[in-house]
Amino acid sequence: EDIKILIENESSVLDDFRARILTNHPMASFKLSLRTTDDNKRKFQSQATFKSDNNGVIDLNTQAPISGNYTSVDSNGLFWSMSSHDNKEQMFIKQTSAPLTFIMEVYSDSDRLLKVFTFTRCFLLKDIEILPVNETIVGTLYYPKNKTSLPAIVLLGGSDGSVHESSAALLATQGYAVLALAYFGKKGLPKGIENIPLEYVERSFNFLESKSFVNNKKFGIIGHSRGSELALLYASKHSRIRSVIAVAPSAIVFSGMLNFQATSQPAWTYKGEPFRFYTPERSFKDTVSFFRHLILKKPFSNIEKMKQIINDEDKLKPFKIPIQEIQAPIMFISGTDDHVQPAELFVKQMQHTLRDHKYSENNKFLFYKGAGHFSAFPANLSNLPQTLGTTNFNMTMIFGGTKENNAKAAQQTWAETIRFLKTTLANSHKS
Repeated sequence: EDIKILIENESSVLDDFRARILTNHPMASFKLSLRTTDDNKRKFQSQATFKSDNNGVIDLNTQAPISGNYTSVDSNGLFWSMSSHDNKEQMFIKQTSAPLTFIMEVYSDSDRLLKVFTFTRCFLLKDIEILPVNETIVGTLYYPKNKTSLPAIVLLGGSDGSVHESSAALLATQGYAVLALAYFGKKGLPKGIENIPLEYVERSFNFLESKSFVNNKKFGIIGHSRGSELALLYASKHSRIRSVIAVAPSAIVFSGMLNFQATSQPAWTYKGEPFRFYTPERSFKDTVSFFRHLILKKPFSNIEKMKQIINDEDKLKPFKIPIQEIQAPIMFISGTDDHVQPAELFVKQMQHTLRDHKYSENNKFLFYKGAGHFSAFPANLSNLPQTLGTTNFNMTMIFGGTKENNAKAAQQTWAETIRFLKTTLANSHKS
């Protein structure tokens, strides 16, 4: 078959996917399959059936599939609609900034393979420097070459142990020095989120300050999930921070975590003292519910229990993060279908707390309808397979959202992040 695929080869993952398939068969059905692997070598794939136009062309940018994993006109639909090869709900893990390789296959209506095409999508531009750091801190620094007076950002992941190098690389292309910082789970660091000192984050900013190309008056911090706790706590104690972004955040300090289980240890300390923390109580009824889901292999969500917990604001008052002490504008991002923690309710509580905040005119509170815990930048990018949950030992933990809603939230939060950082860190630098 003389089939041609016209595609932008080395495009950024942020770019809309532009592809046309020249089939030479007008008004005929063809199945497109797309597959890739994540950092853990887990396979993901999607498929959709298209009908070629009068000229025998399939244009992914203007045509909707007639069936498949998605059905709307969306040039990125084959990417965000991908699912794990084993048909179980799985996290798509893409922390590194190495390019992603995709394989597109074109099949006839009778499932005969007609064409195979391989292409890559990138997180890095060629003018971005990469500096692995393994000294008093652990992480990776990304920054534009031959630039000076760069605003600098520390990027913190959540309890899944993410070190968001891929997102740091993309932010660096916008003119920032970005440190994707690990604070547990790596060699030389605590195994879990236990007794993490704010001084560790301070060392990361001292490291950035030591770089001649960094403007030490333009520091920002971004945290996702438990990382947002750390980001907000750090910013409340350090006036050098000029911009704070908290994604899928908590309004209170929770206890430590090890292997995704709450522990009796503090998560965070400052000057040798632990922050007061709340440990979610687990009743006998909760335990029975969990094991019932496990035995019946039913997807499990803890969100209703969490919502009950945070309704008692008086009980949680001693554990609140002192966000009113933050001397910088803050942007909060949450999905309305977060099944890990009630981030939407937390953000609304913090919105109320900050009504008289010094920077209230610049603070932003963003809510994404039907989006889950792993829906927003930096934990998610729109043109990648979307994470709705994870399956271990036949037990699926639900994180929330739909693939389409999460992809939309990722796209919009990337744009909002860039806009907020430009406003708060004044993205200007000397060449």
